[in-house]
Amino acid sequence: MYINLHKSTRPLLTAGVLIALLSISSCDFTEIEPVTDPNNASIESVLSNASLPQLNALAVGVEGSLRLGHANNSSYNQVVGTLGREVTVLASTESRWYAELQGRRGSATVDVLDDAAYYNGQYTDFARVGRAARVLLASANNSQVITAEQKSGFAGFTRTYEALSKLHLLNLQGEEGIRIDLDNILRPGKFVSQTEALTNIRGLLDQADQDLAAAGSTFAFDLSTGFAGFSTPETFRRFNRALAARVALYQGDYTGVIQLLPNSFYSRTASLTLGPKITFSPTTAGDVGNPYAQVANGTPSTLVAVPDNVVSEAETGDLRLGKIGRRTTPVALGGITANFDALVYTSGTAPIDIIRNEELILIAAEARARTNDFVGALEDINTIRARAGGLVARTAATLPTTVTAYIDEILRQRRYSLFYEGHWWVDLRRLGRLNPAPAPGVTLAFTQTPYKLFNQMPRPFAEKQWDVANP
Repeated sequence: MYINLHKSTRPLLTAGVLIALLSISSCDFTEIEPVTDPNNASIESVLSNASLPQLNALAVGVEGSLRLGHANNSSYNQVVGTLGREVTVLASTESRWYAELQGRRGSATVDVLDDAAYYNGQYTDFARVGRAARVLLASANNSQVITAEQKSGFAGFTRTYEALSKLHLLNLQGEEGIRIDLDNILRPGKFVSQTEALTNIRGLLDQADQDLAAAGSTFAFDLSTGFAGFSTPETFRRFNRALAARVALYQGDYTGVIQLLPNSFYSRTASLTLGPKITFSPTTAGDVGNPYAQVANGTPSTLVAVPDNVVSEAETGDLRLGKIGRRTTPVALGGITANFDALVYTSGTAPIDIIRNEELILIAAEARARTNDFVGALEDINTIRARAGGLVARTAATLPTTVTAYIDEILRQRRYSLFYEGHWWVDLRRLGRLNPAPAPGVTLAFTQTPYKLFNQMPRPFAEKQWDVANP
């Protein structure tokens, strides 16, 4: 078995290889000896006693593989952004972006999405992250050239990435659930519920945190520049605890969130952009650029537009509207007119945040409101309003002291602080607000007939067929 940690390829059989296959001696012409893929290392070559350079290369592959869920023809932020009506993708060559994903096929409302369509493609890519992490963990554990302390570093890194892989999959699949038992890559376990999956992800992160605590002062491998400030076991633990806080929020464990935050990089005074990032280098051979990059007033074949109401429902003067640009020339397609562009990422080298301080402050606000710490929650809210939005502070006179009022306000802040970053649809679903009017002053475009909102992606056809063949 062979694995490609960077991109999916299918090795081609050259004429020479075909001749060799035809000329081998065999008692049965249909028996073909294994042919080594010249483009990829075999798993067996690293599982027995990997060298340090091999382990380092595998670590680079694990980190780099997370980009694949973004850098494909059904990029994660575009799919979940469309499902949550943050953006609408007007693709001149693919009407399913603004038709099927927005709940209509022609003029007919559909109950389910196509389980074999291109827009479920990132499922495979994010699943690959977990598989790559498992290969690296096994290789490190079997290596005789690194110490027990260094192995703990590999374990903390790989388990954190496996958890991140599963969380992306679960965010897509919702109540469809995911597979969590990956002990046998060739025969993974059955699908489990969303609740059980979140428990597994939280457990992985906690186990990784303990691994990192025993990993010494440095890793035996290099991390990319996206992990500047988080590249040692001690600082990587802060990243791990930040992810655990996000998962605890999704679980409704608000006390757990509050306990986790001090060990993360949460700070009301630190930079709002502080946190690990996915980096891109489009000029490097074999690398890719940020797939969400878009210039103002451009006319690409796939235009990521922003519904008018996202802009009109923002508070006057909100600085975060700088992520959205009004077009000088509107574009019309499929009955939809695009007046605004999504300009969160304006160059191919723009990084993507994995998790950052701005999100952590909003996580803190929600957990504090849920545990009746309205004073603390208001301070977090006003930190975001002032520092991210340039807006005046809320007071008791403008924000009633009720959990519902606070969640309404936090949801509005998450809408603009985390715009087009893959959170809004997940937020609406977990809060039970995936409907045309999820909060006072907040509406969702394209929700009236023939449009329809979806609360999850379908389980991929290939996964269904696997379970049929492996009952």
